[in-house]
Amino acid sequence: MVQEITSLDSPIDAMFLMHQAYEAISQRVENLAAEGQQGGDLQAFKQEFDACITQLLHHSTAEDLYTTGPIVDSQPARHNESEHSELAGQGTGLVNFMVRGDEAGLSDSVKAAVMSLEGAEHKALADDLQDVAELLKKEIGQDKVTARTRRHLYQRVMALHVLELDPFENEEAFVLPLVREGFSEQQQLEMVDRLLFDGNTETPGGSSIGWHRNRRPHSVSCSWIWRNV
Repeated sequence: MVQEITSLDSPIDAMFLMHQAYEAISQRVENLAAEGQQGGDLQAFKQEFDACITQLLHHSTAEDLYTTGPIVDSQPARHNESEHSELAGQGTGLVNFMVRGDEAGLSDSVKAAVMSLEGAEHKALADDLQDVAELLKKEIGQDKVTARTRRHLYQRVMALHVLELDPFENEEAFVLPLVREGFSEQQQLEMVDRLLFDGNTETPGGSSIGWHRNRRPHSVSCSWIWRNV
């Protein structure tokens, strides 16, 4: 569970609010994936997931470049970057799983079964994975194929949710104190600006973030974050 915060003592503390937002939307995505196991349209899930994974991957990449990147000779910073790499890999894997549609869970099961075989058996079946998948689909029926994929989807979403909490907690415990101590308020503001915007967003007034001690940063472009805190 990420740390809850009601006031900001340093600009970089805006990170707590970002983490709260990501945790909130990840929980919604997980809930929608759970509901999807019962059948029905996955459109609401897909919309929430697309927003979640886009923001999460941007946040992780920007942190590596602008927050932990400038912290040299720091094992916590390097470890956090490694966690982000793992998170990105699992997130991308989930995206690819979804692209494969209702039969993704079936093909995963077939591949797992083939990998458990040895030698000639493995090679022979590996050459005919599609035929094996089609045969299984006929045997168990499309409804069960779809149900299996929904279960696998839910399991992957849960795993991603759990995985994202580790870097959040480590950042709050080990990285943010280094930033507060080693960087000026102006430098921290620039870091937060990079975390919130992808460089293509224009904000009226010239300043991306208005900062006031013990208040939240504010910007029309930050609405996704604040809606989910």
